[in-house]
Amino acid sequence: MPFYRFQIESPLTTDTILVRIRALVRESPGFWQSVRESFGRRSASSPPFIGRVEGTHFRIRRDISYRNSFLPQVHGSVVPNPVGANVKVTMYLHPFVAAFMLLWLGTVGVGAFVVITNQRESTVPALVLTAMFLFGVALVVGCFYPEAYKARRLLDQGIRDGV
Repeated sequence: MPFYRFQIESPLTTDTILVRIRALVRESPGFWQSVRESFGRRSASSPPFIGRVEGTHFRIRRDISYRNSFLPQVHGSVVPNPVGANVKVTMYLHPFVAAFMLLWLGTVGVGAFVVITNQRESTVPALVLTAMFLFGVALVVGCFYPEAYKARRLLDQGIRDGV
């Protein structure tokens, strides 16, 4: 399953970095607020992330106006070093999405393997199952990593430049 880990090194202090990260994050909206925002009533100056910053750790996700089940969950921590601080970040799929995709890819993959190894006449079932497996992999990779790179860019820019 998709997993993306990186580190941002900064000459800023831990407290300064945490203030900048807090400026990038807002609390999760309630049900009615999220319904209003889905009709375009969200401020353009709204922070790019939703989640929490607690102590030196944060758990966030991008605030997007569209559906993407493969949106990375972003967890990180700010660790001081002798010349500033490091922001250690890990991104991964939501656990329910990861479990569903493992079930789908596992079932289709085993099915494709069985059909290919026991193939006698028709290649159509093998092609269909292989195509379903490749589509599942492409779906996960194609929807997770572009969002992960956007989140990294926003986080890096927010820490470096401030809001």
